[in-house]
Parts: sequence; structure tokens; C-alpha cells
Amino acid sequence: MALTRTIGIIGLGLIGGSIARALKKSGRTYIVYGCDRQEKVLESALKDKVIDRICQINDLGDCDAIFLCVPVSGMKPILEELIVNIKNNCVLTDVGSTKGDVSRLIDSLGLNGRFIGGHPLAGSEKSGYEASKSNMFENAYYCLTPTSETRSEDLEFLKDIVADMGAIPIIMTPEEHDKATAAISHVPHVVAALLVNMVGELDNQDNIMKNIAAGGFKDITRIASSNPDLWTGICFSNKEMLLNTLSHFSDGLERFKEILLNDQKESVNRFFDSARSLRSSISDKIGLIQKTYDILVDVDDKPGIIAVIATALANENINIKNIGIIHSRETEEGALQIQFENENASKQGVKVLTSLGYRVTEKE
Repeated sequence: MALTRTIGIIGLGLIGGSIARALKKSGRTYIVYGCDRQEKVLESALKDKVIDRICQINDLGDCDAIFLCVPVSGMKPILEELIVNIKNNCVLTDVGSTKGDVSRLIDSLGLNGRFIGGHPLAGSEKSGYEASKSNMFENAYYCLTPTSETRSEDLEFLKDIVADMGAIPIIMTPEEHDKATAAISHVPHVVAALLVNMVGELDNQDNIMKNIAAGGFKDITRIASSNPDLWTGICFSNKEMLLNTLSHFSDGLERFKEILLNDQKESVNRFFDSARSLRSSISDKIGLIQKTYDILVDVDDKPGIIAVIATALANENINIKNIGIIHSRETEEGALQIQFENENASKQGVKVLTSLGYRVTEKE
């Protein structure tokens, strides 16, 4: 491949826009063609110099790689048009969170040798081009799912592009990908929603549970705030793997109920100790469920304290994503919780507040 790479991006939303921004920031020369249904988005991307050219599908013939940042349901007509326009060594890839459906589609179109599935393990609670950012993929895992027909040079080329985004490419089969995402992302989203709905069902008319729910409960159910349309689609797209994993989860619940019912205290202790050990061994690399950068500050809960802390951070040009008093904090180390956009801002915040005499704890 040439030193200058021409990349097509179909769909300039959160992920597509972030891919374009990351490539432009990479230090390598990338010419980026952008396709999107929204003319306003394309004009903004061109103005921002995130893309070099506004294109239609049939204008992507000289691209070295094309990223399909669109739902699987909309891919077939796009791929059918691309097949007759792209050059022989153009690599096609997607960014979807499940691989089963897209693998079957690619197989039906005879594109197994041209297409490599992709899934960046990064995102945001926000959506659209406006939310895209150049550092979206920094130190994030990026799954690539080649087939037996994938050429080794194509896989190496795509790995190189992914690395240019700042991401860490990892290789697996489509089946391995969907099994893994069912366990580490899809079931956790279902469980988070179940926990929230359980509180809604068990709460009384004064909403006591809802009012005191904070700290740990809010942490483990944060992902229940995700887009319901998106997650309905994901559940059905990965239905078989999700059902298998839910069965395993259900079996675990039954085993725990049994040892608790039979007063097996040592078994209960081993249950929690095993989970604690495994949790401690999990990598800090960015994964499917987005890491938050929170700190806890030990302060007196008094009028004006939030303004005092916020001003101290603002004076050092440290942006705060969220800030608030924790009213229910059985397991928390401070009354004030502050959330930052990234790790660097969090580290700076800890340094500033510690220097001012506050006791600060970083949340894991």
C-alpha cells in the first residue's frame, strides 16, 4: 500500500466521525472520503477538515479501505453497490457490536475474502457526529474478525490503520467475539436493567428505595441508561449467544441461592472472594463497558462546597463531567463525587484537590 492512504467512511456518526478524526490526527497522511445521509453532517465534517471529500457510494473506487459505520440492516444495498466500484485490494470492514449477522451477510454476498469484521470497544453515552472525538480509541481494544479467506496482508493493513487510531487490535473469530461480548457487555446490560426494574417493582409509593439508591447501586446500573432501541437490536442480533450466557448466569444464581439457603457460610465467602480476585486481575485497558473517571472527596456537606471545589478545578482548566453530593455512601470514601472526561483530567484533579488539603480517593 502507498504511504498516503485513502479511506472511505460510510456513516459519520459517533464512531465514523471519531475514526475520521483519529486518522487525521495520527501523523500519517490519510485522505478521508465521507458518506452520510445527512448533508449537514458532511458539510460540518468538511469544514472541520475531518474529511477531505464528500462522496456517494460510487465515488469510493480508489479507496484502500472502507469503514461501514451503519447498522447491519442497511449494509446489503451498500455492499452490493460497492462490489462493482471498488478496486481489487480494497479492504472492507464494519464497526458493529455483533458479528454473527454481518458474517452471514458477507458470506451470502461472496465477500469473505474482502471483508474483515471490526468492533472498536469504545463509545459514549452521546451520539452523532457532534459527539465524535479524535481520542475516542486511544488505548481501547479494537476487535478484528477475519475469516479463513482473509489475506494476511489485508489483515496486517487493517491492524496498522487501527493502531494509527491509537487503538489496540486483537484478533478473534466472529463466534469468539459474539460469545465474549455476550458475557462482558450484553448480559451486564440486561442485568443492570433487571436491577433497576426490580427496585421499581419492590419500591413503595414513597419511593424510598429510589431515593436512597446511590453509590454502588448507581455504579453497577449506570449502563441501564443506554439507548433502549440500540440494545433491543443488539439482543436480537446476538440472540443465541445471549440466551446461552443468560442460562449460565441463571445457573449461577441458583447455586448461590442454594448455598445461602443451606447456611454454607464458607461457600458464600469463597463466592465473593473468587469474584474479588478475578475483578482485581481485569486489565485497565478500555473495554466494552466504558470506564468512568471518578474521584471521591471527603468534604463537609455544607452550602457552597460544590462551588468551592468546582472553582478550584476550573482555575486549573480542569473540566468536570459531573459533580454531586453522595447522600447514600455505605461503601464510599467521601461525600462529594466528581466525574472527569478522561484519566488525565482525573489525575490532575486529584493533584489539585490533594494540594488544597482535601482527602481524595480514586474510584476503581
